[in-house]
Formats: sequence, structure tokens, C-alpha cells
Amino acid sequence: MYQTDLELFKRVLAQKRIDKDKVYSLHEPDTCCISKGKEHKKYEFGNKASIVKTTTGVIVGAMGFRNPYDGHTLEPALQQVKKMLGKLPKIAIVDRGYRGVNKIEATQILVPKATPKNQSHYMTAKLRKAHRKRAAIEPIIGHVKHDHRMVRHFYKGIVGDNINIMLAAAGFNFKRMMNIWKSSLWLYLQKIYQSCFIYCQILFTPKRTILWGF
Repeated sequence: MYQTDLELFKRVLAQKRIDKDKVYSLHEPDTCCISKGKEHKKYEFGNKASIVKTTTGVIVGAMGFRNPYDGHTLEPALQQVKKMLGKLPKIAIVDRGYRGVNKIEATQILVPKATPKNQSHYMTAKLRKAHRKRAAIEPIIGHVKHDHRMVRHFYKGIVGDNINIMLAAAGFNFKRMMNIWKSSLWLYLQKIYQSCFIYCQILFTPKRTILWGF
């Protein structure tokens, strides 16, 4: 009955500092140590998440991974987008962590790189603008993490991680649509109030009778 747990405890006791595939959590043995490369936070413990958004800010893809190379997560993420939208995007803009992948099926992968000498100024400006737009996903990831509970998962296993990630992305999209509808509804109610106010003024304003004397 407890054979799996005992094997896990033995593995924890036998592991050393320099070992690979170490166990960092007893209740979630598949937790990975992810190198962030940042001075204030060099390592994080957990799993990777891939978020795909459109140019309008709608999340159309959200998947969880253990700790693979970023370029290897592109194809599964694009396949999920294809299931959601029915087609693959023509262009996918990514950061330098995905370098090495230039094309997946019909999707061209744009990675920031040094500008070729024979490239026109128009194309250089166009690519620079596209990569600046890619940076818009960073605050979206922050909102999904902290406002929609993706920063910590309470479901077990990789399946639970994917469920939590998809629920967080769906919550972000729902909140975005609610904010759009809220502003539209407020304008609609404001127009109704103004119309009713003008109608009431006309209806209840006492009429003046002018008497002419000769």
C-alpha cells in the first residue's frame, strides 16, 4: 500500500547535491528546479507554462510543461492553438529563449537576432515593431499569475497543472470581456438616463399661459 511512498522516501535520502532529476517536493515529486538567469531570483521551483496570445490580447493557448527547452514547447503550443482556432497562425513572435526554431509547419517563427547588412530600413523597423508588440505578453503573464491564481497550483500532477493553467487563462479572457461589456453597458445606461431625464423635464414642466390684453 505504501510501496510508492517508501520508494520516494528512499530516493530522497539517497540523492546528493549534484544529482540530476532530484526530488524537491514530497507531495509533488515532479517539481523541477528552473534556472531563471536573473540576479534577484536565480532559480524557481515548479513547472513551465506556455501562454499564446493574439495581437488584440486574447489568450488562445495555455499549456503546462515540466522543464524542457523553450523551443521544444512551440509545436505542442501551436497545435493547441490550431485546435482552438481551427488553423495555425502565419507568424509567431517569440523571445530569444526559442532560438533555433525558424518554422513549424506553416507558421514562421520570428526570433530577435542581429540585423543583416543587406536588410532594408523598412523591414528592420517592421521587425522591431513586431518584437516590441511581443513584450505585451509579459504584463499579461503577470496578471494571469497573480490575479487568476496561476502562481501556485493546488491540483496534483502535470494534468492538474494544465487544468489550473487553462482555468487561469479562461479567467483572464472572461474578465477582459466583462470589462469591455461593463464600459459599453455603462454608456448605454447613461444614454437611457439622459433620455429619461430630458423626457421627464418636458413632461412635468408647467406650461405658461400668456394673456393678451387690449
